[in-house]
Amino acid sequence: MWVLKKPEYGDQIRVNRGAYYHHGIYQDDNCIYQFGVIGNTQELDPSKARVCTTTLEDFSKGSPVEVREYTKEEKEIKKSPLDTISYARDHLGEGGYDLITNNCEHFSNRCAFGKSESKQVDDVINAIRNIFRR
Repeated sequence: MWVLKKPEYGDQIRVNRGAYYHHGIYQDDNCIYQFGVIGNTQELDPSKARVCTTTLEDFSKGSPVEVREYTKEEKEIKKSPLDTISYARDHLGEGGYDLITNNCEHFSNRCAFGKSESKQVDDVINAIRNIFRR
């Protein structure tokens, strides 16, 4: 579940970009880890996407920031905030962005859980499957 509140160290955060949510890891207001494009933010070439840092202001682009709240089961397997940040920091500069298999949500979940998952991608794939099952 996602809620509007002030993020804390190691939180998974996201912002609504219209057609999708952009995900990141919060360290502080001046350091958000994200899988995005460094430099020209108008550039959308996925081959230029890297794990990088940005400010909360640049990450949100004026949109409300949501913080992930975890179920009891998720809390049991989630990494500590320190380990979440360490993982993010250790992967700075890493590329290999792929919308389906390695996007910003995959990165955020790897940081927090050690698993590369994207609910957004899974939802789209399931919707397509349901269309063809009719």
